[in-house]
Amino acid sequence: MKNFLILFLLSFLVFSCADKEEKTGAEISYTKAMKLLKDHDFADAAKTFDDINDEFPFSKWAVKGQVMAIYAYHKDEQFDKVISGCDDFVRLNSASIYVPYALYMKGLTYYNKIPKINRAQDDTRQASLTFRELIARFPDSDYAKDAQEKLPLIDEHLAGANMSVGRYQITNKNYVGALQNFNEVTTRYRLTKQAPEAYFRLYEIYSKIGVTQEAKKSQEYLAELFPDNYWTKLASAKKGLTP
Repeated sequence: MKNFLILFLLSFLVFSCADKEEKTGAEISYTKAMKLLKDHDFADAAKTFDDINDEFPFSKWAVKGQVMAIYAYHKDEQFDKVISGCDDFVRLNSASIYVPYALYMKGLTYYNKIPKINRAQDDTRQASLTFRELIARFPDSDYAKDAQEKLPLIDEHLAGANMSVGRYQITNKNYVGALQNFNEVTTRYRLTKQAPEAYFRLYEIYSKIGVTQEAKKSQEYLAELFPDNYWTKLASAKKGLTP
């Protein structure tokens, strides 16, 4: 889907430059950049697209150049420049029809940088925030539809990261930190596959530290929401044991 969306925009921008008028300096630069892109010289293509905005800021090619620079930087895997280019474009061209594309490319860049669950999840959170902004602002765009399809995986990953940290905190008897991580899973990521274990861990910790009422609530939520789950059966087997 993402390749189709990107190529669709690319084709639109290529064909939109064709007319019978004499080419301006900006259009000449745009045509040159497109040739560089076609020849897979992505770094030079990106720079040439960027230069159009600097040299011809009030031409119709300036906006197109900014959009294509984002694409070229993406192809060249210059991810920091993709993100900064998207931010600049949205800030300076808030009414442009290409804003959904810029938001999508920013989110996609963060999405492609998602690390393993035992690493810091800053990029994962940024992917989530950007895709959610895209969906909220442009719900009917094809880009929003593709972003929506990626959100469950992002949420699953973030929930898994919380669970990983929480388990580690249990082994170090950092129960306050563990409770925070498991509570985040049961509230923010309650639709993920991690939720049943999170409720079980809450039940387990509250039982261990003697907070009986909260332990009971966690066990009841687990039984109500996931009646046939492994973690529900495990909590039921442990229920009534002395902390």
